Amino acid sequence: RRRTGERSDPMRTWSALALVLALVARVTGDASADTPARRAEAFFQSSSSSSSPAGGSNHTSNWAVLVDASRYWFNYRHIANTLSLYRTVKRLGIPDSNIILMLADDVSCSPRNSFPASVFGNANHRANLYGDNIEVDYRGYEVTPENLLRVLTDRHAPGTPRSKRLLTDAGSNVFLYITGHGGDEFMKFQDQTEIMSKDIADALEQMREKRRYNEVLFIAETCQAATLAERFYSPGVLAIGSSEKGENSYSHHLDRSIGLSVIDRFTYWTLEFMESVTPHGAATLAQWFSQLTNHRLHSTAKPRTRHFPRGADDARVTDFLGHVSKAAPMAGGGYEGLRGGGDSPGGDSPGDDAMTARGRRSKAGDAATGAQLAVDGGWATPGARVRGE
Repeated sequence: RRRTGERSDPMRTWSALALVLALVARVTGDASADTPARRAEAFFQSSSSSSSPAGGSNHTSNWAVLVDASRYWFNYRHIANTLSLYRTVKRLGIPDSNIILMLADDVSCSPRNSFPASVFGNANHRANLYGDNIEVDYRGYEVTPENLLRVLTDRHAPGTPRSKRLLTDAGSNVFLYITGHGGDEFMKFQDQTEIMSKDIADALEQMREKRRYNEVLFIAETCQAATLAERFYSPGVLAIGSSEKGENSYSHHLDRSIGLSVIDRFTYWTLEFMESVTPHGAATLAQWFSQLTNHRLHSTAKPRTRHFPRGADDARVTDFLGHVSKAAPMAGGGYEGLRGGGDSPGGDSPGDDAMTARGRRSKAGDAATGAQLAVDGGWATPGARVRGE
């Protein structure tokens, strides 16, 4: 006969089983925290939170569209402006596969050029901006307002190679730079055609509707440059020009051996600032723009942030001019690529999907990200700077 308060054998068995299950669940939970999937999630969460300032960008790729709209030898400085920023974005990590470079003239091969196959942005000639590692996507008469709008909206003629296309998506930050001669709400192309502020504004809106950008940094370097952004109305676009309405944009200094001014003031002082920017640095757009004073430019460079909610203080320079490499864990708990072997369900190798990712293009020189290029514009030796002021 069972004593009072004594548990039956079945009750003891169930209690012991519950205790064992609880211990197993705890051990399993602790172990699962160290699986490849959990480690991957923790890594990307930590890198995402540490790589951006408060209110930072959540973009997944960076692209640059750099446009020299001026033709002819006497516009040498506009080509130097464009190539200087081309070298800058490459040094900060954007590969050629993510850059659309448009040069309206090839002054490096001009018979007037005393330094064949060379373009310099500084009278010290410490860096050949043209160099051996340059990929021009549109040159000469290919540089037109129509082709620029086609690049932005991805509305190309059949057969257009991938190297001439801006293969962005909803996670892409785009740096759009244009330099040349312009006026109130227009930019001239090769002294023949013009692009209007409204044209660029409508192209940006088409990009937004087609989910072709996350954020855009638009820079215009010309007379009355700020007016090129006057008609913009799409969200996520920050714009700045080298001069306000009614102001001219000025060159910085003359190179007597070339016989021309070789760089504009906006680009010159931008390169001065970029000397201190590294691919993983924390410099912000606000810090950059604060260096572009009226005293230095002889004009007013004022950012337009009304369509850019997080503001220039919360946006890093490398959010637009640098390289980003972010990834997200696969949906559905697959993680086939993290298991160190084994085939995917379809029998392909685990890396096959990565090779077909949107935005990958086959262009010569993709392996060279430009990390070892000379300092922007040739300012590597402080004592060799040509201030001109």
